[in-house]
Amino acid sequence: MARMLENLLKESETRGWAVGQADLAQVRRDATRLKWAEVPTRRGGPALNTLRPVGRTEAEPNSLSVRYGKGAQPLHTDGAHLRHPPDIVVLACETTSTTPTRLWSTNRYGRFVGGLPEFVHHGVFLITSGNDSFFATAIEGGHLRYDPGCMIPCDARARQSVQFFAERETKEHQWCEAAQVLLIDNRRVLHARASAAHEPDREIQRLTFHLNREAS
Repeated sequence: MARMLENLLKESETRGWAVGQADLAQVRRDATRLKWAEVPTRRGGPALNTLRPVGRTEAEPNSLSVRYGKGAQPLHTDGAHLRHPPDIVVLACETTSTTPTRLWSTNRYGRFVGGLPEFVHHGVFLITSGNDSFFATAIEGGHLRYDPGCMIPCDARARQSVQFFAERETKEHQWCEAAQVLLIDNRRVLHARASAAHEPDREIQRLTFHLNREAS
C-alpha cells in the first residue's frame, strides 16, 4: 500500500506541508501506485532535480539563482511559469543541511485563499515563459501562483501583491535529520530557501507532481 505519501498528503491538509522520513525511491514507488504524474518544471528537463547553491554566473537562465545567487531566495511557487504548475513538491535531503527551507501558507488568512487581500486576487502579472508567455493573477481557481523571477507586475494591484509577499513572516523547516522529506502543497504554500552562502555543498533533491484527481 502506498501509505507514506498518502499520510503526508493527509497531514498537509491543515497547514499545507508535512515532514516525514523516506528516500526518493520510496517516494517514487508510492507516487506511481497513487498514479501521481511527475512534472518537469523546465521544458525537456527531468521531474527530479538536484538543487545546489550556485552563483549568478553559473545559474540556469531565468532561474531565481540568476538574481539571488547563493543568497536568500524569495517566496515562490515551483513551476509558476507553467500553465499548470505542479500540485505537489517533494523535497528530500539524504544527509542534513544548516540552510532551512522557509514556508508560508495561505491558512494564515483563513482556511481558504479567499481570505487574502483583494489586490492579490485581482493584480495582473505577465508570466514570462518564452513563446508561451501569458497573463495571470496570483490567485486562480482558488490556487496560488507566485514567483517574482518569472512574474512581472502589470498594474498597481500586482505591485502591491509583490510587496505583500515580500513582507510575509515564514516558518522554517530545519533539515536536522538525515533522510527527511518535505511535502509541500505547491498551490497553497509558497516556499523559499534561506541564504546558503555558508553551505556551498548543500544538496536537496526535488520531485514535482500532478495529483491523480480521479482518485481524490
